[in-house]
Amino acid sequence: MSLVTACRHQEPEPSSYPDKIVLHETQLASDSVALSWTKLDNADLVSYRVLRRLSPTDPGTAISSYQQGTSTTFTDKLVPYTPYVEYQVVAILKNTSAGPTAPINSNSVKVQRPNIKVVASSPFDVQFDRRRRQLYFFERSGTISQYSLTSSEITKSVASGATIGYSDFATYNGVPELYVPRNDGWVFIYNAETLEKIDQLNVGTAATCVVANNGYLFVSTATWQYDALKVYNRAAKMLVNQTGDWYSTRFKRVPGSNTELVEMTLTIGPPDQHYYSFNGSSVQTHFADRYHGDHPVDATIFELFPNGTKYLTSSEGAIYSKVLTYEGTLPHGNLAYTSFCFDAAGQTICAGTTTRTVEQYNASTYALIRSIPTKAYPFRLFEDGSNGYVCVSSVTPLGGYGSLPYQLTIEQVR
Repeated sequence: MSLVTACRHQEPEPSSYPDKIVLHETQLASDSVALSWTKLDNADLVSYRVLRRLSPTDPGTAISSYQQGTSTTFTDKLVPYTPYVEYQVVAILKNTSAGPTAPINSNSVKVQRPNIKVVASSPFDVQFDRRRRQLYFFERSGTISQYSLTSSEITKSVASGATIGYSDFATYNGVPELYVPRNDGWVFIYNAETLEKIDQLNVGTAATCVVANNGYLFVSTATWQYDALKVYNRAAKMLVNQTGDWYSTRFKRVPGSNTELVEMTLTIGPPDQHYYSFNGSSVQTHFADRYHGDHPVDATIFELFPNGTKYLTSSEGAIYSKVLTYEGTLPHGNLAYTSFCFDAAGQTICAGTTTRTVEQYNASTYALIRSIPTKAYPFRLFEDGSNGYVCVSSVTPLGGYGSLPYQLTIEQVR
């Protein structure tokens, strides 16, 4: 009887301690986590810092700071869409004449969601094989990975051993091939399904981009101006032409063309743009834009309309004709775009944003159709037929120009 009575009259936890901080257990509610902790009753207290970790080995990121201990609560309204989130409160104390004073750390509190799948990859580019429903992740370090939407996992991966650039796919002699430019002066050729290396092509200097079409490989290299864009015959692996104004660029083929390219520089600012029209390997037309920084351009956010008449680029959604004439921007307000794609009919533009949404616009009038919330931060978008859209998202906010995700989650958006 005395034991029961003692349990019923257990003393409540103190609201403060002179030498420790107790962070209370918490739960996720509507994508937010409300934290509270006991006050540190110490005259040397300078501030509290709230740390968030995304894995047990993560050193932590400070997501809030309270000077002079003015508050003992914090709500994380931007909980990353990950299976593991951990919080800790750190008290920063005044330094003494003897030197810095060690901080006082609270216990850690974990929020776990095992149903969420995260992909450990940090790609600068992602491509999608719709027929096989496979994503390809390309990392600067040279790692190339296949991710199956069917099994929700990376199924194959290869370490190429070099810094790689923007790659392309084509079929040669009945074999699906993947062409990967490298900074060591080579283009490696892989079987696109098995990721086995089957050939290689020496281009002499670092290569940043490959486009394959009609038996030719169009390669951007680090060769000095006026011959940096090199054209190779795939079968003979021979150089058959060279042109270009700028080295180390990215270009895309205009859909349905044989072969028109829209090119953007990667190494100069403001970026320069060029248009090329080839007949086979021969250049028919080549000219540069007339703006040179007057309007937004970003080679990392760059998508052509399916009908080949225009393209979108930059976080502002700048619209250009394929012959480099600026036409305006999407009605973005304070939104910043991270990626673009189109529906199968080419009638709807989908634009990922830094604020966890996919915005849909009419591709003719640019009127907003609707805004679709996402669980994480869209990095790349792909049309996926009756499945809607594949959204390759970063679990944490992207930091700005050139910022890359380091953990991904794959969302299906409708």
